[in-house]
Amino acid sequence: MPQRPFHSPGAGLEYRLLMALIMASAALVTVLLIQLLLPWLVIGGLIAGALWFWRRQRARERALHQIFYAQVAAHQGRISVLDFAIAAQLTGSEARRFLDQRAQDFWGDFEPTPSGDVLYTFRPTTLAAEIATLQVLSLTAADLAQRLGCTEAELSQPAVALNLLAWSRDRDPDGCGWRYDAGGDRYWPVPKG
Repeated sequence: MPQRPFHSPGAGLEYRLLMALIMASAALVTVLLIQLLLPWLVIGGLIAGALWFWRRQRARERALHQIFYAQVAAHQGRISVLDFAIAAQLTGSEARRFLDQRAQDFWGDFEPTPSGDVLYTFRPTTLAAEIATLQVLSLTAADLAQRLGCTEAELSQPAVALNLLAWSRDRDPDGCGWRYDAGGDRYWPVPKG
């Protein structure tokens, strides 16, 4: 009776050597794949993490702006650091930095109180323009072109791009100027000053 190949003397050793060679080859291929793919996986992970962080920051900024507009409207154009910090759940220094920036952006004034606090005050015309800004927020090129009664190509002309604020203010139905944000590829309203 003929013997099977793996039942002959010494066949068990050959089989084990073959299996060890296959496993070593598989391990080597795995290591090589990890070496090739690891940098791409790390880069992909970093990009995904940065995108997630950027979106989260942007959503937080929008939420802070909405709280700011609501607080200013509720307090007839006057808001304290403490009121804003409580409403937005920020620290005092974060709230002050945010309000300082908004006062600079919207030509706000400062009014001291008898208790030593400072009220940020915004003119009613500025307040109305900013509430309108909250409703409009930003527009795409197509939306702005439709609002201004022009074409997207006209918006991207160098002469228009250089003088976009004044040019758009003349064409906007509410007299609002617009600025372009290349980072978000959006147009943002600039209230009348």
